[in-house]
Amino acid sequence: MCGIAGILRPGGAPVEAGDLRAMGRALAHRGPDDEGFHREGNLGLAHRRLAILDLSPAGRQPMSNEDGTVWLAYNGQLYGFEPLRRRLEGLGHRFRSHTDTEVIVHLYEEDGDGLLASIDGMFAFALWDARRRRLLLARDRLGIKPLFYARRGGDLAFASELKALMALPWLPREVSTPALVHYLYQSSVPGDVSVFEGVRKLSPGGYLVAEDGAIRTGRYWPGPPDPERPESPGAAAEGFRARLEAAVRSHLVADVPVGTFLSGGLDSTAVTWHARRAVGGPLHTFSVRFDGPPAYDEGAAALEVARALGTTHHELRLGPDAVRDLPRMLSGNDEPFAISSAIALHHLARFAREHVKVVLTGDGADEILGGYPWRHEPDWGRRARPGSALRGLALTVVRSLRGSAGTGPGLAEQLAARLGRLGRPDERYAEIVCAFTPEEMERLLAPDLAPLARAVWEDSALRRAYRAEGGTDEVNRRLRADLRTTLVDEMLMKVDRTTMAAGLEARVPFLDRDLVEWAMALPGVEKVRRGVGKIVLRRALQPVLPKVAGRRKHGFNIPLGAWLRGPLRALLRDVLAPEAVRRRGLLRAGVVERLVAAHLGGRGDHSRKLFSLMVLELWLAERQQATDSAAAPLPPAAVRA
Repeated sequence: MCGIAGILRPGGAPVEAGDLRAMGRALAHRGPDDEGFHREGNLGLAHRRLAILDLSPAGRQPMSNEDGTVWLAYNGQLYGFEPLRRRLEGLGHRFRSHTDTEVIVHLYEEDGDGLLASIDGMFAFALWDARRRRLLLARDRLGIKPLFYARRGGDLAFASELKALMALPWLPREVSTPALVHYLYQSSVPGDVSVFEGVRKLSPGGYLVAEDGAIRTGRYWPGPPDPERPESPGAAAEGFRARLEAAVRSHLVADVPVGTFLSGGLDSTAVTWHARRAVGGPLHTFSVRFDGPPAYDEGAAALEVARALGTTHHELRLGPDAVRDLPRMLSGNDEPFAISSAIALHHLARFAREHVKVVLTGDGADEILGGYPWRHEPDWGRRARPGSALRGLALTVVRSLRGSAGTGPGLAEQLAARLGRLGRPDERYAEIVCAFTPEEMERLLAPDLAPLARAVWEDSALRRAYRAEGGTDEVNRRLRADLRTTLVDEMLMKVDRTTMAAGLEARVPFLDRDLVEWAMALPGVEKVRRGVGKIVLRRALQPVLPKVAGRRKHGFNIPLGAWLRGPLRALLRDVLAPEAVRRRGLLRAGVVERLVAAHLGGRGDHSRKLFSLMVLELWLAERQQATDSAAAPLPPAAVRA
């Protein structure tokens, strides 16, 4: 795991060494072990190394082939790359290291861009073909590793994180107001856009080629296959168990200590069980315990599993003080990011890094196996079961009551709008996922920005992803939309940002290519049924850990609602004070004030909405401070619609 960055200036001036070094410094947390640079004329590559395989100097990057005509800056890990290495050795290629990095270099010499079909893993890389003066950028199939890029004229710059691009004074810094509205809906900036105008994310399963002064992008992976006919329950459980075991074994390959994050729930327990069997010796496991309502604390379940499996278990206890450090945590995010579980993961990653350098996590299981029944099971329409339809109607009423109490639209208006969306499945899916409805957003945004509420809703990445998926299997349609949206924009971004900020590599076995493609070919009834999710995983765990197999979905959430009403009450009022909201000019202070009052008064749990607003205000304040310190004031026009 590492950080990569680079600049290509076709036909322009040579790349400045100072620019590359500035980008490398901005990524130092991702690679605290080493740094490396390669410059040749108008091309420059920067690399920060977190040494996981081949800790010797032979593993340094950027890495080249034997004659220096191919150079690679690479962030990630290939799984099951040993057969590829043996094939390349048989073709006469000489390896100087024991890294997976060098496999990509030589594979490009043999297969060109076709190498992308051969490799499996989590990665983002930049490969320079000096003979052809050609740059190839690529990102793994599911977007586990991020890659941002920006253009100015004919120049191209790219990096693992936005902060490395912002280290270049010649790149644009205008904040996109539509991106901020997208963020408020989804709690993160979604899709291939970023919070800054002109800066984009390379799509999962995508590539970019820069050659002869032109740039083209495309996708090398169309997505997982469509569902096939059902397997018998026993065959499906056995097929899943075998594939997860193989994925965990391949994800354990490292020359440094490896552990797991363990919550005691289905996903992390399944990964830990397979990891414990594979390593044979001691295995470090890590969990969080929360001060607050007992319903949020999975520590006892994690400890029970750790004892049953015989792991070396470590517990981290977090209270409201974990959120008081929010401004410092935000500085590592580059963009507004309001997935509150990132707070716990931020602290857990630093805690785990004291013992190991790599952790396996249970992320991705929900998105391939239907972990959120309230979101993945059809809840309305002719394909929904009567019970599901009633649950969907009940949730609609409850959400309408909370919305009318918080942001202002009356109950009748909220309920009518929500019921109308029940007949439009793309909008229904987006509404379930989003923090705000379009009606709430219209009242929240300042009057001159209110039209953006509907415009951004119509351009929702969630709705576009849902409409792009076809078929009559509604469960899998929603899961496939998840794979393209919230998995990438929320879960994987959260894991990458929090762990890499601590110099810790996180691996996600549930997102192994073979396992994902097999799981997504299973019909939805093998995943979600009658309000119970991840059925095939439960069946796979039943013979070995029956108590865990029967546990209800818990979720890795902090007791934010209770903390905001209690010890963080003053912080909430301070950050979202009416004068601060008015000064920013993006939101209506009265609506924000009513939302704060509704939450503090116990009229619904509005903590997700409030946390999103707090993060936005803190992010904008930090950006204003950084701009002021550079003696360049941030006028209102810098936030552009």
